[in-house]
Amino acid sequence: MVIIPRWCPGEDFSFLSGLAAATRATSTPVSATLDNGLQILCVENPTTHTVALSAFIKTSARAEATSTAGIRQFVAEAVVDCGAYEDPEISDRINDLGAQVYVSAAIDFTEISVLAAAEDIVPAAELLSEILFATELSAGCIVRQRNETSITLRQGGDLPEIAAERKAAALLYPNHPLGWPVEGLSASVSGFTIEDIERFHKGSYLSNNVLVSVAGGVPARAALAAVESAFDSALPGKALPEVTREPLPAIAGRTVIHRGGQVGVIHVAARAPGPSDPTYAAASVALGVLGSGLGSRMYDSLRREEPIAYTVAAESVAAREGSRAALIVSCPPELVREAESRLMRDVHSLTRELASPEEIQRAKEYICTSYALSHQRSAELAHQLGAFQVAADEGYELDWELPRRVRQTTAEQVRDAAQAMFANPVIVRVMP
Repeated sequence: MVIIPRWCPGEDFSFLSGLAAATRATSTPVSATLDNGLQILCVENPTTHTVALSAFIKTSARAEATSTAGIRQFVAEAVVDCGAYEDPEISDRINDLGAQVYVSAAIDFTEISVLAAAEDIVPAAELLSEILFATELSAGCIVRQRNETSITLRQGGDLPEIAAERKAAALLYPNHPLGWPVEGLSASVSGFTIEDIERFHKGSYLSNNVLVSVAGGVPARAALAAVESAFDSALPGKALPEVTREPLPAIAGRTVIHRGGQVGVIHVAARAPGPSDPTYAAASVALGVLGSGLGSRMYDSLRREEPIAYTVAAESVAAREGSRAALIVSCPPELVREAESRLMRDVHSLTRELASPEEIQRAKEYICTSYALSHQRSAELAHQLGAFQVAADEGYELDWELPRRVRQTTAEQVRDAAQAMFANPVIVRVMP
């Protein structure tokens, strides 16, 4: 969600304050809550002729037990799969609209989205409502989805980058839903029963547990009216209970796992501040200094000075809780130790000394520019506003504030944020 610093250099970004003001003036979101509890958030995106409608099912990872890890994404994919492939009315409607329907999952929510032509806002809203609340989950569909997910999990676990990410998350939040992959665990998915799926669907797909975020070439109030009409008959209910126990401390230190292939991976991970944390902007800039593109420290030390790495990246998973940051390097297996040494040198330097004004400026500029560019795409804008509304205390209004906070971040704040994140990180090496 939101700022993921993987970016590259630039110079003056003072124009962005004017750009942000113009964006806000022409696309102020409109929100409403229906009598059945469904929340709606709509914003016009005048640069496009498409419209994206994203339904956020607000059941978080804390609703999953060990035996049901991954059930949130599983159910979302099953809902779409059953509707698109088994319900002729829904599948015909998708084809007639030329619409795209897709699913994603995060720690705080699952998301089902419809992307269509802006002129089709009314039938697109009706389509999304049908998928969420009128799809029948058949036994055949669930079995098919379970088989496909199990295969995907096995194949993904063989990839060194995915294996490293899963292991790091499990070490950051040991034996806790916040540390499980959103796609689930092989043991849990293979054990899903039809009763498990139906119970979860009935306890999550409720009007008072859903936010619909709309962005596109449709006036905000017209989009709001379309969603109100399409969703006003959905029924509320009692949402599933969620785990209340807090996560144990992270299991810091180095872990080595072995996978096939000819690539080694170093994955340095840490718990990170969420969007509502006052240090979130500074942490984003810190990751930008370390891993944002051609001018970053990781690129200089691992690709430019002496090219020993294939790829470098700094990534973040942002959530209300359970956020994490990662520095990732892929390289030849025989160079893993050298690559890790250089990477940790860069990290330790940032935690102890102030980054140069040029480094801070470059990271800020790319973050803000990427942020502004993302607002031109309907699907990303609908996702971003909805994700903030679910996962941040300030709600969608944080979308206006983040670029300003990034620009105001000081070198001292960047150092302190890096120190808080990477003082005692989880380090995962993946070797053939």
